[in-house]
Amino acid sequence: MSTIESLKKDGITVKFDENLKSYSYTQTGGTVEMMFFPHNLIQLEKIIVYLRNCKKRFIILGEMTNVAIASGFLDFVIINMSEYNIFNPEWDGKRMLRVSASTKMKELAVWCINHDIRGLGWMEGIPGTVGAGVYMNAGFLLGQDMQTYLIDVTFLDLNDMKVHKFKNQDLKFRYRYSKLQDLDVIILECRFLLNSIPNNWKKFYRRTRYRNIMASYHKRRENNQPLSLPSAGTTFVPPYPWHVGGMLRELHLVGYQIGGAAISTVSPGFIVGVDNMTGEDYFAMVEFIQQQVKRSFDVELEPEVRLIKNNYELTYK
Repeated sequence: MSTIESLKKDGITVKFDENLKSYSYTQTGGTVEMMFFPHNLIQLEKIIVYLRNCKKRFIILGEMTNVAIASGFLDFVIINMSEYNIFNPEWDGKRMLRVSASTKMKELAVWCINHDIRGLGWMEGIPGTVGAGVYMNAGFLLGQDMQTYLIDVTFLDLNDMKVHKFKNQDLKFRYRYSKLQDLDVIILECRFLLNSIPNNWKKFYRRTRYRNIMASYHKRRENNQPLSLPSAGTTFVPPYPWHVGGMLRELHLVGYQIGGAAISTVSPGFIVGVDNMTGEDYFAMVEFIQQQVKRSFDVELEPEVRLIKNNYELTYK
């Protein structure tokens, strides 16, 4: 049976008694006994075998941009995929781009425009990794999301411990959802269908235009989102045709605070940290908003943010 020391000798990064507050974008989270950083598939498989033999519960996380996490000592360990299989995106020169799941979306957007590839500029303002983005069908506006550009995704199935591939149509995409959320899998890499900027006399002008569009995305987010405060982005799945921010304005709840969590005054669809927010503050605010909206509008809100607690129901076993 593998031991921690043998895993470390295999090149696996292991951190002990890690406080998740310094990792998560909400700046929430208690302490986990161990956090593992696999760098390739063999290391990942060894970590999983070790944890299962030790009967330790674990969850898969990356940049932790879309989570709020409970305080205290947590009853699971983490496999952190942010350093997995790091390689430069591979462009076939025609239409197909292969990307590691650990690639940051913001960095991929810049890489593409620097290599005269268009289609992923909308990623510029989205934090987190490509793998997490596929998992939750990240995006910005209609036609600017994973569903529009993804060809397929390669993943490790934790049930049979084999690598599989799903095509776009297999993933049953909808707003902030993919079929992967219902399975015990770890996303390894993805392929996208994109276009090159044509190599003709208009190339310079087109490249400049796409850079300006990316800059406009960034400026729009700066103006409309509370980027200076800890948050996990939009808290709830939009309950079409309703608008969460509009309902909270109508209820005069903008700026309302529970502990260190507040309803953003810039974008009421965000819960932000204003005074050392804890995971429990965030959870309480989610429940409070759900209750108020249900009572006043008879609308049930579904969290878009992953709310991670002890005995977390999506934890792998």
